[in-house]
Amino acid sequence: MPDRLRQSRARTGLVLQGGGARGAYQIGALKAIAKLTAPERAPFPIICGTSVGAINAAPLAASAQNVRRGVARLETVWRGLHCSSIYDTRMRAIMATSAHWLFTLALGGLGVGNPCALLDNAPLGNLLNREYGRDGLRRAIDSGALRALCITASSYGGGQAISFFEGAPDIEEWDRARRHGRRTEIGVPHLMASSALPFMFPAVRIDDEYYGDGALRLTAPFSTAIRVGADRLLVIGARDSLDPVDGPGGAPEYPSIGEMAGHALDILFNDNLDADLERLNRVNRTLALLPEDARQETDLRVIDTLMLEPSRDLRDIAAEHMQEMPTTIRLLLRSLGSWGSNGRLISYLLFEPGYIGALIDLAYDDTMRRADEVRAFFDRPGCEDTAERGG
Repeated sequence: MPDRLRQSRARTGLVLQGGGARGAYQIGALKAIAKLTAPERAPFPIICGTSVGAINAAPLAASAQNVRRGVARLETVWRGLHCSSIYDTRMRAIMATSAHWLFTLALGGLGVGNPCALLDNAPLGNLLNREYGRDGLRRAIDSGALRALCITASSYGGGQAISFFEGAPDIEEWDRARRHGRRTEIGVPHLMASSALPFMFPAVRIDDEYYGDGALRLTAPFSTAIRVGADRLLVIGARDSLDPVDGPGGAPEYPSIGEMAGHALDILFNDNLDADLERLNRVNRTLALLPEDARQETDLRVIDTLMLEPSRDLRDIAAEHMQEMPTTIRLLLRSLGSWGSNGRLISYLLFEPGYIGALIDLAYDDTMRRADEVRAFFDRPGCEDTAERGG
């Protein structure tokens, strides 16, 4: 391994955010990165995941000693997914859940236990039990190929973002304002908790607390990677175009529940990421104005960041493939007012081969078009003074 790449590996953190089915975009980008950077070991020894990013991060971390093989396996799994691989799409299950909600509303909860969620994600748990191996994770850490795997979930009881981490022995736990790092042996329950979308999927109990999607409370998505030692960040996003979409003329229509849910998911998965990137860049610019002796007096560091994002609006791609969805889910989305709307909620729930494959291929092409930029990012020497020391 070239000296510069070895130096880069020692400090690079990969940040994978949430996005439901949009997580397929991360796979295509990783496929291109594995091809461009060439080493057998992952060029990012720090891997942090939230929500679907956690589902991608854990198997990737377990294969850090051979990243190309790990990414190839992830691609095979993703391309073989269907909605039924993630949540129960059977008519009987959907009707039972709908009836449960209806009786709870009608009876005020008397004699009927409160429903946990709209969808049963037990199939996802079965998939993760097959694909995530702790033995590989332990070997990756012991070999030095992996410094840390961090999985963030939101505590419903404490109202905090908890970053569960497993890695090098010198990494210490941390406590910040509503953000905490806890060393643990990361298992499937942590991945299920991190990806438990509120209302959509049931909360997950770990020890004496219930947890939901990590994006709920993670106001600083980059902080975890920085806290465990990263001084450069590779971030793979999957948000919609920021350009305003012209609506039909005339009076605006009242947004449906499904449309509001889609906007809520955008806020969860994308807005904090954008805000944290703005904050990080502002710190970098401020530090660049300080003389060297003043910089040594602060706990702040410069963080080199590369953000990879889609070149197409993923809502448009979802609209092209929405007919692939199972009939039961189409009916559910139609009842929520999402079917035939802007495709935002559909783009998060459409775990079907046509859509998944389109996102993987788009991400691969997007990243390969930036090949020189990607190579330059990994070839740059590590920074000695390089957002906030400790996050």
